[in-house]
Amino acid sequence: MNNSGKEESNAGQPRKKRLDISTFLKHVAEADTSIGRVFLFPLRVSDCIEYAKLLDQPATERIRAFLPCIASLSAGYSLDKERVEIAAEQLDQLLDDDIEALAEAYVLSSAFRKTREGSNDRAVVARESEEAATAYLDRLLRHEIEEQTKQTRKIMETALGSTRGIFDQVRKSSLELGDSWRQLESLTKATAIHKSPAPAFETKSLEFSNHMAEHTERIARERAEDREMLRLTAETSAKSAKTLQELADAASTMLEKLDERDADAKRTTKIQLWIAVGSVVVSALLAGASFFQDRSNNVSGDKWQSAVLEELKATNKRGESVQIENQLLRDQVQRLAAALATLENKDKAKAQQAKQTSAEKKK
Repeated sequence: MNNSGKEESNAGQPRKKRLDISTFLKHVAEADTSIGRVFLFPLRVSDCIEYAKLLDQPATERIRAFLPCIASLSAGYSLDKERVEIAAEQLDQLLDDDIEALAEAYVLSSAFRKTREGSNDRAVVARESEEAATAYLDRLLRHEIEEQTKQTRKIMETALGSTRGIFDQVRKSSLELGDSWRQLESLTKATAIHKSPAPAFETKSLEFSNHMAEHTERIARERAEDREMLRLTAETSAKSAKTLQELADAASTMLEKLDERDADAKRTTKIQLWIAVGSVVVSALLAGASFFQDRSNNVSGDKWQSAVLEELKATNKRGESVQIENQLLRDQVQRLAAALATLENKDKAKAQQAKQTSAEKKK
């Protein structure tokens, strides 16, 4: 009967296997304080941002001000249930020893295992001898903020590194075009200054010869300046065309890379959607298996209970029949005992009568 009771209790317990994401949101440490048991949860990016905003003050006070971000008086936290933060009045009730105990539990938790033990991309942040838990936790949090800043900078550099070379080339061509344009502008101004109205010819021969020489020299100079202007104009036009071509190439390359990133983003999104759908399907299959298993357990339990009840009824019937038979046997034994007692009394009476008869004969 004891074994059957255990089987019945086990049959009543459901055996379910479901994918629960809330297990990743559970607390990583806990400690008893003067306001009760406090549960500590893993760091979030927003928590590091909030810690960076805190004023530079003693480590104990910084950790006390930071507790609402990571601590709660309730262990219940999931995707459907928000974390219950510690109120300001409760923070004021915490003693310094309570803050040290919470900091000690947090630095020893799995939230800082990589920082304590080190990894391929992280250096070890060892605890100094006789260092307070709050001071060590303050150093760990500062290191975590620095690591997140480095990771963010690395991602930004990776995203911008592919386009930096293109824009550098365009910037260089733009500077060359600007130099050519400035040279052309300065030459144009110099030409405008040098050009002046032709002097009036006089009748004197000497003055006529001087004017002719000056006129010939001016014409040669103007022709040289015109040739230089044409050269600079041609060079400026060529560099403008080159810059426009590089801008067009850069734009085309940027559009191609944007298309590639869009395609990668779409591919990643599809993969994530397939993973999500797969997770839902697996959860549904596990739920269905659990349902059928529970159903089969309930059916087997019902059959077992029915068999036990039938056996109990049969046992009760057999017990009743045994009791009746026992009662009949007791009655029969009593009758036999009464008959035996009657026979014994008769034998005693005959024996006594025989003694009396023999005694009378002797007399």
